[in-house]
Order: sequence, then structure tokens, then C-alpha cells
Amino acid sequence: MWKLFRKFLGLETKRALKILPQYYLGTALLVALFAAVALAGNAAMSGHELEDRIEIALVMQDTYLKNYGMDVLQSSASATSVFHFTEVSEEEAFAGLRDGRYDGCMLFPPDFITSVFSDGAAGAAKFYEPPMMNSLDQGLMEGLVEVGCGLIAVSSAYVAGAVDIAAQQGVDQKVLNKMQDEMELVLAARVINREDTFIKSDASGTGGQTLLQFYFCAGVVMLLMLGGVACGTLLKGDAKSLEDQLAMHGIKSPLLALARYLAVLILFLIFYTTVFLILYGVWLGNPDAMEKYFAITKFAELRTWYLSGLPILALAAALVLLVYTFAANQIGGILLLFLLTALMGYASGCIVPSAYLPKAVRSFGRYLPTYTMLQVSVGGLRQSPDVVRMGILLIEATVAWIATVVIMSVNRWREQR
Repeated sequence: MWKLFRKFLGLETKRALKILPQYYLGTALLVALFAAVALAGNAAMSGHELEDRIEIALVMQDTYLKNYGMDVLQSSASATSVFHFTEVSEEEAFAGLRDGRYDGCMLFPPDFITSVFSDGAAGAAKFYEPPMMNSLDQGLMEGLVEVGCGLIAVSSAYVAGAVDIAAQQGVDQKVLNKMQDEMELVLAARVINREDTFIKSDASGTGGQTLLQFYFCAGVVMLLMLGGVACGTLLKGDAKSLEDQLAMHGIKSPLLALARYLAVLILFLIFYTTVFLILYGVWLGNPDAMEKYFAITKFAELRTWYLSGLPILALAAALVLLVYTFAANQIGGILLLFLLTALMGYASGCIVPSAYLPKAVRSFGRYLPTYTMLQVSVGGLRQSPDVVRMGILLIEATVAWIATVVIMSVNRWREQR
């Protein structure tokens, strides 16, 4: 039986190798599509400053705010990428607002800082805008002021608390005054230089990777799944007479499914190895490009990505085989595979990063196999292989293969009735 199985597996492998040119042609077209998406997305989201920033006039009548307020605003990268601030007098601000030189005017009265330190109210600051100005811009500006006032109010509470505790311990009033002045200077510097106060962490939707790196990993996953379209000829099913002959010699549904699975797996492995060899060639010829675009500086890092992705091949081959077995014919399998791949790819963040998807879609997509495949590929490129998720991929591949065997057995039982 095993000798016949090896011959049958050899025939299936030869059939897989015959469709290799067709597989590469379809893959090349898909690569061009994904490359266009990645490059366009990278250009659109590269973080360049807006060409037309919003002009805001600042009227700072408070002496303390006049000395430090501009520093606070200019230290905020998120604000300066949208707004351009100019400190002017009240008359000039409203004149510029009328003739269109300014998109908005923020007026801080003389007692603004006193108001914030006393009760935390920022209502004394007023924002003026032309009627046609988008209310979203006003919301951004008011939010910026609210954050600044909140930082000042918290700083004031720290100073007051420290002074009260020192006073309770009997510290001299002159020392208290000096301590208060020094603490206010320190905390004011903290408000101005927010980068020294807060810990910055990456909250991007691409797992800490650049958009190009993310779409490379997503492209590998999608190409493997969509590459199954070329497997339609291979998995269209054998003639009933051949299956009967194989069954008579002990090659029933489990071994038949295993042979077809291995044939698809070999095809996917050839493609995946080709991608690896291309990257290896680029690394040998232009290591600077690999470091710039993929953050790969050593061959061991490239090898880590390659080995981490092997479980992805195992699951992709099992899913492709399951879809064709369930569809029962070539055309149905191709349509079903394309539809499922598109839906799963979208919901799991392979087409649009998950952070930009609706919450309901994002929550559902985390349970799809393509999501786990994407995370494993990203982890491998980031040099932090996720062993747990790799194990999950192998378990899902086993479950998909068992489901294929069950469907084959049920179909054969129906044919024999």
C-alpha cells in the first residue's frame, strides 16, 4: 500500500510542478498589485507636514503665558503639523480674521494663568473663528488648550501639596517661597518639554513595522491563499474509477487527502523559497536597501523570517485543499477561495490595517486564520517569532486537513449509495 502511495504522491507532485509557470504568472500579477497598494499607502501616510496649515493668531495678554506659551505650543509636534501660530495684538488679530489672513484667533486674558492655578477653569480663554471655518478645527484648538491647562493645573497641585507638607513640618516661610519658585520652574519646564514627561510608545496599526514592511508580510499571506486559484487543475478531483482503484488498494480518503495536501504544500514551499532567495540576492547585492526597507542587516535575520513562515505554508495549503474539497468542482472552488480570501484578508487586516477597521470587524477578524498568519509573518520580520501563534497555525492546519478527510469520506459514502 505504501509503495503505491509513494507512486501516487509522485504523480501528484509532478502535476503540481506542471502548473508552476501558471502559478508564478498569477503570482507576479498579484505582486504588482500589492506593490502598488504598499507604495501608494506609504506615500500617502509617510507623515509629511500638511501643505496648507491652519493660521492661528495668538493674543497673549498674560505676561507669564506670553513668556512660555509659545514654547508650549511649538513643542507640540501634533499641533504644529496642523496649525501655524503667530503672536499678535488683539486689534491685528481681529483685523486679520476679517480679511482672511488668519483662520482663527485665540485670546488669553491678563488673568488666565491665575484662573487656571486657582480653580483649573480654562473658560477665560476664548477662540474666535470665521463662520465658514470647519468646527473640527475649533475642536482641535480647544483640545490643545484644554491639555495645556490640565498640565498646568496638575503642576499647581503638586506645588501646593509639597508646600503644605513642608509648612506642616515647620519649614521657614522664606524657604517655602524659594522652594515654591524652584518647583514651579521645574514643572513649567516639564509642561513645555512634554517629551521629558511622557513615555512615547508605538500605537500604529502595522505592529511597529513600516507600511512597506507590513504590506510585504500581508502580501505573502494573501499571495499564498490566492495562489490556490492556480491549484484548481491540481485539486479538481480524480476520476471516480481511479479513486475506486486506489481505495481497493488501501489508499482511501485520509491518504488521498494527504497526497493532495503534500502536493499543494510543495508548490507553496517552492514559491516561498523563491521569495526568500530573491531577498537573499538583494541582501548580497545591496545590503543597504535590505536594511532600509526591511530592517534586515544579517543573513540570520532573513533566515528567522523564512523559518517563522513555514507554519503559514502548512495552514495555507490545508485551507486551499479544504475549500476545493468542499466546493466539489474546480470553478466552485476557485470562486469560493477568492471570496473567502478577500473577506478574511479584509477582516484580519491584510488589506487595511486592523486599527483602521470598524470595531466589530476588528474584533471578529482576530479569530480568523489569516490574522494569525499575518501576525506570525510580521513577528518573523521583526525578529521576534511568536511560537504560540506558530503552534496555533499547525493546529489549525491539522483541523483543516481532518475536515477535508471527513468531507471526502462523506462524499464517497454518498456516491456509493
